[in-house]
Amino acid sequence: METKTDKTAKKTDFKRIKKWENELNKCIRCGYCYELCPLYKTFNWESNTPRGKLILLHGLITGKIELNKDIAEKIFQCFYCQQCSDNCSAGVPVTEILTDARADFVDLGYDVEGTTSQFKEDLCSACGMCVSVCKPEALSFAEDELGNKTVVIDKVKCKGCGLCIATCPSGVIFQKHGFEVSPSELKDKITCFLDKSDIKLIVFCCNWSLFPGLQMSQSTTLISTSYGIIITMCAGRISPELILHAFKEGAWGVMVAGCPPEECEHDGNYKARRRMLLLKNSLKQFNIKPERLRMVWLSKGQSTKLKKTINDFMKDLEKFGPINQSCLISLW
Repeated sequence: METKTDKTAKKTDFKRIKKWENELNKCIRCGYCYELCPLYKTFNWESNTPRGKLILLHGLITGKIELNKDIAEKIFQCFYCQQCSDNCSAGVPVTEILTDARADFVDLGYDVEGTTSQFKEDLCSACGMCVSVCKPEALSFAEDELGNKTVVIDKVKCKGCGLCIATCPSGVIFQKHGFEVSPSELKDKITCFLDKSDIKLIVFCCNWSLFPGLQMSQSTTLISTSYGIIITMCAGRISPELILHAFKEGAWGVMVAGCPPEECEHDGNYKARRRMLLLKNSLKQFNIKPERLRMVWLSKGQSTKLKKTINDFMKDLEKFGPINQSCLISLW
């Protein structure tokens, strides 16, 4: 069956994007949308900014540019933190437009990865744990031709939070490497921090609640030689494996800072809290103080509170001292 990817897509093929033409014309290219965009902070390319993506979509519906796989890939690269929409001076609903663009591209036959979750179908046991934690309902069950139950991912709905990845017991769900969100990349960040002999604390901070404040204060109040801050797309993304890796690499303590229960977009904070409670019980069995693992709730703009919380935790860790190496060996 021929798809639109076998031939040039026409302006009339972008039915969902076309309805946003007035909003696309409202964009004044001010740049407020990308000041806090995590993808732009990672790559520093205009095409990674919300503004750049809107320009691409405007070019598609006006026929000035032709759709190709590279453009589709860019549009599927979004973590839906909504910082762009919240900070748009013209009131353009950026993420809603990107979602409709995704749907148009899927209809046209484009199968790209972006920041969406992927999985190794031949290794998936279809246990359904990922389906149960996906708030956008991007994951669902289906049956193949033989009647076997499988899990499918709706790339239009997937927001790339990574909660399913941290939940999967088989480790068969993943995100494309390069966006600083994969388990191996997060482990590398942990190791990089702890290679510095004076770093004692690893702090995981939620992109939704704390990223804006951290960007504004990064040059002053939250720079330290005694702790390292790692931004994640959601607190629910932090798996026990990452925390144990931090302890193994020499951290005296680990803090997970997530949205307050009523503010979490993905309900990842509830999932993270359950994991932290279970992990604390496991740490006791290895003679590691459970107090070395701490979870806190922080809302947007509370970077000052974060600083105080970290300082208080650091004082406790100084009393505890480093973790006994024999305890660490028993973890592995």
